Amino acid sequence: MSDPTTVLVVDDNRSAADALGIVLRRNNYVAEVAYDGVSALGRLRAGGVDVVLTDLRMEPMDGIELLRQARALPTPPEVIVFTGFGTVDAAVEAMRLGARDFLTKPVSPSKVLEHLGRLRGDAAPTHGLRVDEGKSARAKEVAAQVEAVRKSRAPVLILGEPGSGRSELARALHPNAADRPVRALNHPSRAGEVDLRAPGALLLPNVDLLTPQDQVALVQVLNGLDPVSGPRVIAWAQPGFVEHAPKDPAGHELTLRLAVLVVTLPPLRERVEDIPALLTALLAGRAPAELQPTDAQLQALMAHRWPGNLRELAALAERAVVFGASALSLPPSSPPHAAALSPASGSLTAPTLEEGFSLQEHLESVEREILVRAQEQTKDDRAAMSRVLGVERNTLRYKLNKYHLNPKGGG
Repeated sequence: MSDPTTVLVVDDNRSAADALGIVLRRNNYVAEVAYDGVSALGRLRAGGVDVVLTDLRMEPMDGIELLRQARALPTPPEVIVFTGFGTVDAAVEAMRLGARDFLTKPVSPSKVLEHLGRLRGDAAPTHGLRVDEGKSARAKEVAAQVEAVRKSRAPVLILGEPGSGRSELARALHPNAADRPVRALNHPSRAGEVDLRAPGALLLPNVDLLTPQDQVALVQVLNGLDPVSGPRVIAWAQPGFVEHAPKDPAGHELTLRLAVLVVTLPPLRERVEDIPALLTALLAGRAPAELQPTDAQLQALMAHRWPGNLRELAALAERAVVFGASALSLPPSSPPHAAALSPASGSLTAPTLEEGFSLQEHLESVEREILVRAQEQTKDDRAAMSRVLGVERNTLRYKLNKYHLNPKGGG
């Protein structure tokens, strides 16, 4: 079993904090709760917290100050902030200080789980789905790679977009067993908490999101592994990580250690002919046999772009198990609430507030637009982008990956 992620929920609304803690524990997170920033900071100083979910408006220490001090710790946790409409400026400040993401109030548990999964590299349950399910040329290519790689103990690097099945494939390459367990090392600073001597598999999620300093630290961890009796290393990253790595000495050294055997997972939009087989596998044994998409539903599913890849398809199947065949119909696309650009000034204009407006979508559209502008202005120079935007390099890398604006795949 891999080590569970420890999440600290910080909110002065005690009932909301407690309720979210319960949801997280039910979804296999180690969840702790603090009702103010001061006590939360004391807990963070003790170490062992991976992610902080914090409200911004609290007393006597607000979420911004908690974020500032948390990011200054020797091993800083990742931070996701909760924001309301009146605290948009504070949310922007939180991003500048190193918060990885934001969620607008009221916060739904499903949205929290989605963002945590994205941050930690986890995937929605796929109930044994094989990533090479299907008869397309891409599926057959993956199946051949998997069969060849499974016979070796050499390090494996799995390349693919978020949700494409990277973590499922990593575990399929080395099934968990009592004498050969699968462990996950989410950050090199946690190496002391993971048994690195026993055989089995060592999973390294999202190595492309590590800072150069953390990549150096991870190489040192890998150098300490016993190549004969130690665990097999299985890592994953986004496409382009290997190609971009030579431009960064730390990333180059890391890819030399990890990219011994490489398996590339295609996004679902490049293998839509596999959707019927994938959906059948996701529903098998969990829904009536007659629960299958109609021709019209299937055409819509195959025309969809699937930004969430297999994870998005698994979520659709989960809804169908609960709500029936109607859930296999994709919702009609709602008009985007992207902020308009003023050609004269280049400034972002305020949106029209009307029924159907989504603050979360608006904030994300604004953030994406600013990132696109920064890419154009700096000609995609990451160091220059970091300076222009006033954000840390690892935060910038995460944001570009989040909005699929990272053709280089690294940072």
